[in-house]
Amino acid sequence: MTTVNDFVDILRIIREQPEWGEALRSALLSKEVLELPQRLAEFSEAANKRFDRLEGDVTELKSDVSELKVGQARLEGDVAELKVGQARLEGDVTELKEGQARLEGAVSQLHGDFGNLRGDVYEITIGRNVDSVLGQRLGLRAVRLLKGSLAGNNAAYFDLLDAAEARGDITGWERGQAVRVDFIIRGRNPEDQSTVYVVVEASRTAGDSDIRRAAERSEIVRKATGQAAQPAVICVNADMVRQGLAQELDVTLVVVSE
Repeated sequence: MTTVNDFVDILRIIREQPEWGEALRSALLSKEVLELPQRLAEFSEAANKRFDRLEGDVTELKSDVSELKVGQARLEGDVAELKVGQARLEGDVTELKEGQARLEGAVSQLHGDFGNLRGDVYEITIGRNVDSVLGQRLGLRAVRLLKGSLAGNNAAYFDLLDAAEARGDITGWERGQAVRVDFIIRGRNPEDQSTVYVVVEASRTAGDSDIRRAAERSEIVRKATGQAAQPAVICVNADMVRQGLAQELDVTLVVVSE
């Protein structure tokens, strides 16, 4: 029989008989405390497994980040290449616009040249019979074309202007205006045999400026010659407004076909 006198004896007996120690622990500790080592081991094992999974996830994430960086680098390269392409495209568009502007300028100039050419052809066409048409319209006799594309020699008309400027009858500016007249016709009034000058502006479509210019330049010719001067506009088209203005300014408006 084992005798227990003090706590030392208890410790000795537990060392000598482990089953007593186990029985003592079962008596002193709760079931939860006794199961704690096993649970701690299970928790440690589960934690290690989770850590392993986490470590795998981190490794995979690092791989994804590396791939993302590579993709970002490629994207930046593509963006840079796109910017270069955009700059080239903008340069091409600018060059295209400049080319278009040059083309439009050339077309505009061509239209202008064609218009001038058409006007010259029209003036030549009108010049073939402007003296007879206006002479008949105004009832003049001994009609002669002094200035125009078919006048042959404009020297007599220019000499007349030079002499008028020298006398002070007209100014240099007025002489310049008289020189720019399209046609100058000289005829005789059959009633009193006086000389009449007809100052003619030719235009396919009569405009306000044509009518007013004819009136102003005829006054200059009147001052230069001391004779009567009749303004006239010969055209293909003249609307009612222009016809009214011509009547108001006493400008003979003659509409003829081409």
